[in-house]
Amino acid sequence: MLSNSSQKLSLSIAKKILIGFEYHYQNIKSASIEAKRCFEEREWQKIEDDSKLRLNFYDEQVDYFCKKLSLELKKQTLYGAKAEFNESPSMEKFNSEFWKNTKHVYIELITEHKQPELAETFYNSVFCRIFSRSFYNNQFIFTRPCVSLNYIDMDEPVIDSYFVEDGQLSEAFSSILDSYNFKCEFGNLSQDIQRLKEQLYSQMPRLDSEVFEIQVISTPFIRGKCAYIVGKIVSQLHSDRPLLIALLNDEKKGLYVDSLLTEVGGISIVFSFSRSYFFITTDYPSAIVEYLKEILPGKTRAVLYSAIGLHKQGKTLLYRHFLKYSKITSEKLIIAPGIKGMVMSVFTFPMYPYVFKIINDRFAPPKMGTKEMVKDRYYFVKNHVRIGRLADTWEFSNVAFPLKDIDDALLIELKRKAGSNIEIEGDLLIIKHMYIENKMTPLNMYLETATKEQQTNIINDYGKAIDELINSNIFPGDMLTKNFGVTRQNRVVFYDYDEITLMSTPVFKKIPESKTYEQELASEPWYYVGQNDVFPEEFRYFMLPNPYMKEVFNRNYKKLLDANYWISIQEKIKNNGVMDYYPYGSEKRMSEIYGETNDSIDM
Repeated sequence: MLSNSSQKLSLSIAKKILIGFEYHYQNIKSASIEAKRCFEEREWQKIEDDSKLRLNFYDEQVDYFCKKLSLELKKQTLYGAKAEFNESPSMEKFNSEFWKNTKHVYIELITEHKQPELAETFYNSVFCRIFSRSFYNNQFIFTRPCVSLNYIDMDEPVIDSYFVEDGQLSEAFSSILDSYNFKCEFGNLSQDIQRLKEQLYSQMPRLDSEVFEIQVISTPFIRGKCAYIVGKIVSQLHSDRPLLIALLNDEKKGLYVDSLLTEVGGISIVFSFSRSYFFITTDYPSAIVEYLKEILPGKTRAVLYSAIGLHKQGKTLLYRHFLKYSKITSEKLIIAPGIKGMVMSVFTFPMYPYVFKIINDRFAPPKMGTKEMVKDRYYFVKNHVRIGRLADTWEFSNVAFPLKDIDDALLIELKRKAGSNIEIEGDLLIIKHMYIENKMTPLNMYLETATKEQQTNIINDYGKAIDELINSNIFPGDMLTKNFGVTRQNRVVFYDYDEITLMSTPVFKKIPESKTYEQELASEPWYYVGQNDVFPEEFRYFMLPNPYMKEVFNRNYKKLLDANYWISIQEKIKNNGVMDYYPYGSEKRMSEIYGETNDSIDM
């Protein structure tokens, strides 16, 4: 039984952890409110800058709070605070009853909280930052959720509903657009409403003769230069359909509707794991995620939490899913299919939708660099506008895998290639640092079994992916097909980051004409090649495996073999600042449908 003073200290610490979380969440809300203002005032660079800053909010707050808490615990010598964050306390110093009680008190504090699931995760982060992995179990942290999300008492609804009867669709759209209180004027509101009406009936003609409901999430989803209204169409006679309205704010046009989407596939791409996170303003993220899950059933809650800027909660849910899957599956972890990487070792459960990636101790030639450089590249990608062509990752430390679940060939491979990154503790394999990514079919493997039609489509998307990446200020580096994956939506995504860099880094050059016959036949370059020199003409020799694929590529993307094109992209990036990227095809844009000029890039 804890003494009164220990109980008081438990309560004090629990309250302080909760205050630390609430301060963090207020920062998230403030950033989202600011994003809406920036959208209204067209401060595009600030939105981009704030998107990067937001990624650090969580770790900064946990670090700050842990330092404060550690100092307090040092004063209470009975409770086993670490003197330094990289030290593990002994069991003799760890007061288990005290920390069990602290967790219990914390549960009582968050029972009526608006974000209990996020508060639980924050508690975990604080505890795990201070104490060693041996204490990471449900007695001391939330390996399972303790507070139900089904009974949160919401002060205000997160969903607004609009019933549409005969001839009232225009009024409904007018009310919807007005409800978001944008502090910028629509350039031509009546035209936008008419186009929304026409496009909705065009995509869903059956609605013309029935009463239906339009539901929308009450907060806009802000990302880049676009604001999205997200919801669904509810009909008594037909199955529900998702709804997404894309809004842009242009200096010439003012605020206007750019697109209307009602297909799950198209909207799913907007919420893809290969895109940057939205800003949304809400006190009830769990309700938002549950609603999104209804309209996008193919998305996991982990992906959806990440999509709305709560990446740490997405990571928590992903880890819980992994723990559950590993307990129920009879599969063994195996080396992932495909060509083995020179920098990373990749493994997975055969039927698991994710892969695990760890950095090798040494890189196979000709790869150069260090582990820290690779980590920096992954962080660089997370900070960058990913435009749907760069895979998002979840980063983990000290993950335990039962040895019985690991294939012998994989264990041998990990010991040989990444021995410094693993430890064996009893019947567990501990991986000190790793990444988890959505599983995709490697592009080279996809092409091996694809039909001619599939090859044509995917090669065109491969060329488009490279073109979009470089237009977004990303030079992929190694553009071999093995470094790209194919998603469920048959989109090509780049996932090999060890050579990725900004477009300003490479020096693009044309190969000089040979002056002699010997130079022309030389196996090595007879001309000077600087450290950052890149010769796009050479891409033709390694990017695609056979003449048919090369011909398909050249049909639409021969420009990618021309150094002048790459140089022109560098100049455009240098002069234009923040680029325009939209996660839907030009054929879905109102400007295209109604025959207006459109200069932006759809991605």
